[in-house]
Amino acid sequence: MRFVLGLAIGFGVGFAGALLFAPDRSKGREGWPAGAVDEVRPPAFEDDDNLIGSVKRALRSVREQVDEAREEAKKAQEKTERELRERYEREVRREMVKAPNVEAEKSKGKEKKSK
Repeated sequence: MRFVLGLAIGFGVGFAGALLFAPDRSKGREGWPAGAVDEVRPPAFEDDDNLIGSVKRALRSVREQVDEAREEAKKAQEKTERELRERYEREVRREMVKAPNVEAEKSKGKEKKSK
């Protein structure tokens, strides 16, 4: 119940604030020249005659960017895999060097116990 009451009060306050602080429409827009928005057009669609050609060029550009990003990702993946393999091999070699020492210590301990 508190949630619904809070929601209703919040909506009322927000709506009242929007009405009270709304900009005056009678002033118009000062500082914007008339027709400035209509003159700005995306560069890909400058010619209405060749609309399909410009769309194809845009898609080709996007495809090239995606292919380039994919190649960079593959290179980064290969580099990371190489680094991880090298790190793993170093750890395995380190464990292989430590393992015989542990076995030798165990066998020495057994010899001492038997004496």
